[in-house]
Amino acid sequence: MRCIFGDPRKAPPPLEKLSPEATVSFLWKGEGSFVEELLKCIAPHIEEDILKDLKLKIHNHDPSNSVDIQKELRKSLLWYVVRTSSLS
Repeated sequence: MRCIFGDPRKAPPPLEKLSPEATVSFLWKGEGSFVEELLKCIAPHIEEDILKDLKLKIHNHDPSNSVDIQKELRKSLLWYVVRTSSLS
């Protein structure tokens, strides 16, 4: 940090706490999301109709439109972990 900012006290924090909305975006939505990467990894190992069904169910468990995003994110991640572990 000294090399980049000179004075380490002027440097931004090395980690930043994400808002619930940003967490959902990072984990659940869009290109490079955690869910997308997991789907890419398991796709070669399951049948196409099962994969389509799983994608639909994942979409239905998307917590981003919830009133209590943190609570729904926890429930959705728990559902996702249980669901994907049962595929193997």
